[in-house]
Amino acid sequence: MNPKLFGTSGIRRKVDELTPEFVRNLSMAVGTFSQDKDIAVGMDTRKSSPRLKGELISGLTSCGHGVVDLGIVPTPTLALASQEYGTGVMITASHNPPDWNGFKLCSAGMALSPEKEAEIEKIFHSGGFREGPPGDIKENNYIEKHTDLILKSVGTLPRLVKVLLDCANGSGSTLTPQLLEKMGCEVIAINTEKSGEFPHGLEPTAENLKDVCSEVKNSGAEIGIAHDGDADRSAAIGKNGELIEWDSLLAVLASGKDKVVTTVDASMRIDAVAKEVIRTPIGDVVVASAVKRENADFGGEPSGSFIFPEVHLFPDGPLTAAKIVSLVSRGEFYETLSSIKSYPMKRLKIPCEESSKQGIMEKLKSTIKDADYTDGVKINKENGWFLIRPSGTEPYMRITAEGENQIALDDLVIEASELLEPLII
Repeated sequence: MNPKLFGTSGIRRKVDELTPEFVRNLSMAVGTFSQDKDIAVGMDTRKSSPRLKGELISGLTSCGHGVVDLGIVPTPTLALASQEYGTGVMITASHNPPDWNGFKLCSAGMALSPEKEAEIEKIFHSGGFREGPPGDIKENNYIEKHTDLILKSVGTLPRLVKVLLDCANGSGSTLTPQLLEKMGCEVIAINTEKSGEFPHGLEPTAENLKDVCSEVKNSGAEIGIAHDGDADRSAAIGKNGELIEWDSLLAVLASGKDKVVTTVDASMRIDAVAKEVIRTPIGDVVVASAVKRENADFGGEPSGSFIFPEVHLFPDGPLTAAKIVSLVSRGEFYETLSSIKSYPMKRLKIPCEESSKQGIMEKLKSTIKDADYTDGVKINKENGWFLIRPSGTEPYMRITAEGENQIALDDLVIEASELLEPLII
């Protein structure tokens, strides 16, 4: 059996695994699969991205495609360009460490479906690549188009908001500071260098954002916003300098909606703020597909990936930032946040070799019969729930648990750990 190329969010690998031969074969597989005349290409700020972009473009043009080079852009900007060109490839490893990189593929404004990824994998492993006369390489500035689209949807603010924005020296620095200023914010933008040197871990967690949280409190900002490396995600930091829990932010953005799509690992608190909640496997691809299929009003994951279908169907960090500051400006953000009931939750990552994941899940499913298998193994109990699943982007198994109180949560975490840990070699 050939190894899988794609995880839950594209391809991510250590840079030394992304050899010129691998990238050329991947790009030619994409070029053979795509029927579009031109393919849009963007990249994040990682030091390895320019090399990968050159190799990618070489492979795509050898298959007869033209390439539209967007330069350094947020991933949602690349996704927007794919609405025009049909196919888009973003060079990024999102929130993974700087010694990683990868590729996210888009088609017509949405992440590529697993079925289409499987077709590309088949071409990749077969080596049956199409050849054609090289297409042209041209540049197009989609930052302005993306900014205008968000401004058209969200508009300017009823009153000025002072916001501290952390771009993590990632590709969000090309768009979000200017966007928020155009909306009418007083923006304190930090970490906006595009040097490939990251000031902290790129996953916007409380630990990684500890110093940023202090800066929000000391700056007197009403709200803080933090992006990951490719700005498809946004975190919010309260004016008190504390990171707002992912599930609470998800609930704020979903509040009052008729139909919401979220994932199996999302908190129970979202059920209290939306009329109908549809749960899917984890990954923005399946969330976006369900939002489109169900004609939902909003979709999101408790990881900072949020989809606003009235604008487009891709997780968009700058758009999320705009929505948040708009709520703050109207006096609705903190009011809604304070009304959301919070339950204690815990998310654990346990190191695990990729080769062991499938066997572990098979053993769990054979042992546990009364469970939800939407994505992993989820056990629902009267006082809460826990979920065990393999990470689709990193060499970890994940445990997520939520209880009605701390005692219930502790018991659920112990139960989940006792089921999983003996199976990890």
